Amino acid sequence: MGSRRRRAAWLLGAVLPAAWLAAGVGRAQEPRPAPTMADLEQRVRELEEIVRQLQAQGQKPVAPPEKPQTPPSPPSPPDSSKEGGAEKKKDDAPKVAGWDNGFFLRSADKAYQLRITGQIQGDSRSYVNTGDRVDIDAFSVRRARLGIEATVFDHYEFRFLPDFGNGQTRVQDAYGNVHYVDWLQFEAGKFKQPFSYEQLVQDRFVPTMERSLIDQLVPARDVGVMVHGQKLFGDRFDYAVSVSNGEINGDADVNDNKDVAARVAVRPFASSDPTLLSGLQFGMAATTGVQQELVSPAVLRTPGGVPWFQFNATVRADGVRNRYSPEVSYFLGGLGLAAQYYHQDQRLHPALVGAGSRVLVDLPAEGFYVLATYLLTGEERTTYSQAVVPNASFDPAHPLSYPGAWELVTRVSHLELGSEVFAPGVPRLADPTRYTRAATELTLGFNWYLNAWVRAQFNYEHAWFDSPVRLGPAPNALFRHSDAILARMQVIF
Repeated sequence: MGSRRRRAAWLLGAVLPAAWLAAGVGRAQEPRPAPTMADLEQRVRELEEIVRQLQAQGQKPVAPPEKPQTPPSPPSPPDSSKEGGAEKKKDDAPKVAGWDNGFFLRSADKAYQLRITGQIQGDSRSYVNTGDRVDIDAFSVRRARLGIEATVFDHYEFRFLPDFGNGQTRVQDAYGNVHYVDWLQFEAGKFKQPFSYEQLVQDRFVPTMERSLIDQLVPARDVGVMVHGQKLFGDRFDYAVSVSNGEINGDADVNDNKDVAARVAVRPFASSDPTLLSGLQFGMAATTGVQQELVSPAVLRTPGGVPWFQFNATVRADGVRNRYSPEVSYFLGGLGLAAQYYHQDQRLHPALVGAGSRVLVDLPAEGFYVLATYLLTGEERTTYSQAVVPNASFDPAHPLSYPGAWELVTRVSHLELGSEVFAPGVPRLADPTRYTRAATELTLGFNWYLNAWVRAQFNYEHAWFDSPVRLGPAPNALFRHSDAILARMQVIF
């Protein structure tokens, strides 16, 4: 009986509207007495018959109308604290200020950008040689820089970098660069000259605390103009040509003569699919120009700062100076190698007045360095002009699991002046009883990158001199070698 009741209820709900339509029932019905069970059973049988007739005619019973539902209300604003809401939209919007490998301000379309950079290097230097009264153990602020890099109208770049290190204020970089395409750019101002591979590596990234012996003679930052390009022929070729005042590291000129410098770099095996030779690069650089000023630099030092040669105070450059320097570098995983040769010819006067002012000495100089580095903790680099980002930044709570990045460094460099520098009589350019004309240094180093921004460096430097160098007035102050221990803490952004 229960099943028949359920069946009756279903049929009443599902078939009754169709039955009304088929029978033409369209008007309101008079109230009638409540049906008995027998009436309902009879009505079920009638409805079953109606269903059979409708099926025979190819019609389907009309389902009872669903209960009207209240129209949905408009969606409320999403909760920014939940995923997929305003927080996601906020993340998708272009950032106009914040941190992206440095502090920045920029327009939404990135056509205008301003980036703030900084660098602090705190050094410690200790000299091992007993009797050395020239070199003093000391703490110092080697570099203290706060720079600005900007882009306007999407293609005009600007860099301003003052340095407050060593108790002095000096502008290191101040230049503008027009950069519509990578392969043809124009630069003007004070910038690094296109010559030495080692010098072109930014100070913050150099693996050793100081550059090699030959770095004292190569052009560094000078005022001038330059045309340059990079990433030509599938990122296989870079070039640069500049005209500058001709100072090694200067802000102004003292004569009308200018230097021309040029450098090319070739990566013959560069490709999108790295191979064993992809990280190999060759380079060649040269400069030429006429110098008419007091010789510069007047003092030559080891990378640790020990003076081993000094020109007489009256020596003056007066004539053509030519320089050239081939280079090679190679990177594979955590291994880095670089080597560079340097040669220079310069015409000098031994004295400002008198007989020496009429004597010209063509003085050659040559040298080299070989540098090798290896990252012990698994990081990789493709150039020395990049930050080392540790796989696991240092965590003092878990120093073994999060050690930062560790790097071993070794370098040998050599610099030698021609024997003409100690020629007897009027042509003599320096005192052979106090100085030597050649020096070689070996640097052993360890770099600890706590993270991408903080680095601790430790260098041990041993230097050999071809003849004894006087480092003080005492009889025992003549040295054939020197030893220095250097340490640095660096923070950059």
